[in-house]
Amino acid sequence: MAGSDATATRGAATPTLVTSLVRLRPLERDDEATLRAILATPAVSRWWHPPGDDWPWDDESGTVRWAVELLAAANAGPAGAVVGLVQAYEGDDPDYDECGIDLFLAPSVHRRGLGRDIVTTVRDWLVDIRGHHLVTIDPSASNTAAIACYTACGFRPVGVLHGRERDTDRRGWHDTLLMQYCSWWYDGTE
Repeated sequence: MAGSDATATRGAATPTLVTSLVRLRPLERDDEATLRAILATPAVSRWWHPPGDDWPWDDESGTVRWAVELLAAANAGPAGAVVGLVQAYEGDDPDYDECGIDLFLAPSVHRRGLGRDIVTTVRDWLVDIRGHHLVTIDPSASNTAAIACYTACGFRPVGVLHGRERDTDRRGWHDTLLMQYCSWWYDGTE
């Protein structure tokens, strides 16, 4: 598991998580323009809806957002460059273990192992630090690159949610693939 500088709880500071490739750090005001530019690229906007005027400061309850900042990643860009955003959300009903992950990365860092590194780090933070045993992620059912990444991180498909998400061009709806990581699958308590 990546090291964390703080343990986040609702209302507390967002922790910084560090891996060998990236630093996941709290958002700064200067990140907004870079993140909006990444979202506007065709490779990302195909999967992500246009953000609202108050994004990324809309402060969804139970959601932690990090800027993805490169460390010394070979051929991925300069150290310190912000190349994406990852967010984790947690439900607040004690009778249901609900948490999940969403992320986007700049096309310049696609297929370099960063997605797997980031998803594994946030997944482990949710399980090892936050105490969840079940983590969900729900890519578009046609996003084969994301599905391959999440599968490599230990997530398994559990079902298709038909017509769940509006197309980013707002002309129709598409299926998403519900995927889960359950720590019991890997710790022998299943």
